Amino acid sequence: MARLFGFSIEDNEKTPPSVVSPVPPNNQDGSENYVSSGFFGSYVDIEGVYRNESDLIRRYRTMALYPECDSAIEDIVNEAIVSDTNDSPVQIELSNLNASDNIKKKVREEFRYILELLDFDKKSHEIFRNWYIDGRLYYNKVIDQKNPQAGIQELRYIDASKIRYVRQIKKSGKDSLQSAQNQYQNSDQLAYNFPEIEEYFIYTPSPGGGVGFNSSKKGVKMTRDSITYCTSGLVDRNKGLTLSWLHKAIKPINQLMMIEDSLVI
Repeated sequence: MARLFGFSIEDNEKTPPSVVSPVPPNNQDGSENYVSSGFFGSYVDIEGVYRNESDLIRRYRTMALYPECDSAIEDIVNEAIVSDTNDSPVQIELSNLNASDNIKKKVREEFRYILELLDFDKKSHEIFRNWYIDGRLYYNKVIDQKNPQAGIQELRYIDASKIRYVRQIKKSGKDSLQSAQNQYQNSDQLAYNFPEIEEYFIYTPSPGGGVGFNSSKKGVKMTRDSITYCTSGLVDRNKGLTLSWLHKAIKPINQLMMIEDSLVI
């Protein structure tokens, strides 16, 4: 499902009731999927141990401070973002969109409005660098609660180490996982309904507080529609964590640091 300016663009055709599966829907975007009681933490040593997403983000940011790595990141960002005093570094392409010219005009106007809220012409280098290093980017869409029809009033950047995207399976009730399993095993499989999944974000003011046991009790729960997020697209399939494009550079940087330390000795 694609989302644009808070609206979803999806197929109108619904899945027939006879199409059933015991496998829950998966967005494959590196989001945690656990029951309301919490989840168990584990760690994998990948040339530098990380236990959770917060540790991973801190490692990426530490790597970005290393001179050789910082120079490489700057070269990549400068190649990706082309600055021009007379033109915006990005524009929306609608030539293949099957819509009227009037709709295309409105989409372009809204796109320019979002760029103004982001101050993208001036901050594009910083925005892309943050996304490249952390591997994820979060913005809070602020609206006027008394007049929501006015649309987005402000876009506030959220530190990636302070927020977490969660997909939670309801633990009890008719929509619970156990209830669904009982229906699938003991009754007609065509009557099987997978348990309801709640999707939301957990924001914690203290860095790293949004990841861990019972984190939902420590942070502020925010609806999915109130947050716009973009990931790198790289996911560790063993742990289900989103990775940064810097992840493959962890081992070379560690080796370079060890070589430099040995030369000093």
